[in-house]
Amino acid sequence: MINKLNILQFFLIIIFFILPNRLVIADDNGVSVFMYHRVGDHRYPSTNISIDQLKSQIFEVKKDHYNILKASDVVRHITEGIKFKENSVVFTIDDAYVSFYENGWPLFRDNDIPTTLFVSTDMTDFSIPGYMSWDQIRKYIHEGGIIGQHTASHMSLPFNNVENIKEDILRSQKRFKEELGFVPDLFAFPFGEASEDVISIIKDLNIKSAFGQHSGPISHKSNIYYMPRFSINENFGDIERFIFSSSLKPLIINNLNPSNMFISNSKLINFSFEVENKKLINELHCFGNLTGEWASINLIKNQSRILFSEQITYKEGRRRINCTSKFDSDWYWFGHQILIK
Repeated sequence: MINKLNILQFFLIIIFFILPNRLVIADDNGVSVFMYHRVGDHRYPSTNISIDQLKSQIFEVKKDHYNILKASDVVRHITEGIKFKENSVVFTIDDAYVSFYENGWPLFRDNDIPTTLFVSTDMTDFSIPGYMSWDQIRKYIHEGGIIGQHTASHMSLPFNNVENIKEDILRSQKRFKEELGFVPDLFAFPFGEASEDVISIIKDLNIKSAFGQHSGPISHKSNIYYMPRFSINENFGDIERFIFSSSLKPLIINNLNPSNMFISNSKLINFSFEVENKKLINELHCFGNLTGEWASINLIKNQSRILFSEQITYKEGRRRINCTSKFDSDWYWFGHQILIK
């Protein structure tokens, strides 16, 4: 006689696989990756967070309902199909400023919170004031810190040719090997600037994943070569924003147009995308600094297809788009960065 429980389990499995993705997407809790630069150096408020702000964030994530991951765990969860737990968070730091080493790292270290430090090797090689030395980087690793690649010179990759990009990254990898004995697996784009061509280059150099600087939680459908991170600084480092960012779920979009992150002719831009979960369309709102100032973007909602409803004169430089939607008590977020020449 067939066990009734086994029959129920069988039908639940069948239902899970035959349901459209848009009905099960809420199961993707995503993960919020936070990006820091300086700690306790108030001369640079746009890239600095106060020690008190960082202490409050660390105190918050030590609570039981947070799931603290390493940056490498994000890639593993995506590639192996491992579900993210609710309130999953990751901590990353760009540029290896000595203020992080002196003021930030002890707080992370003493609270057993893993951090990944993305290092541009030229700054250390040339002993640029304000940057960590190789001895400090080695001690950071010895104490449990994780290292990632951030090019050698911290140059804008999309504005350079293939030869310059490869030379810069290979020089960085050579210095990692000479000083540390290994080449880090993870990579972060300087300024968060990427392009389809740049991604092809880092793939050729056997780099398996990369982080940008556009905000939003990472989902299982995120591009592992262009993963978002929430930037934390004095103006965007209050505990309320941190808690909110940690609780966000990914707003999963498909068929983004234009797909390239680097656009050389702004007149050709006609933004559109599809929202995978149609339940999120009614409350969907988008904001951006496409003209240089942050403003709401008028949308045309055609079933799951979303279009920007008016022609905008796009300003050159780094431009960001953030789209949010609320359903029941959950907030969903999608972020994107483009570089306009």
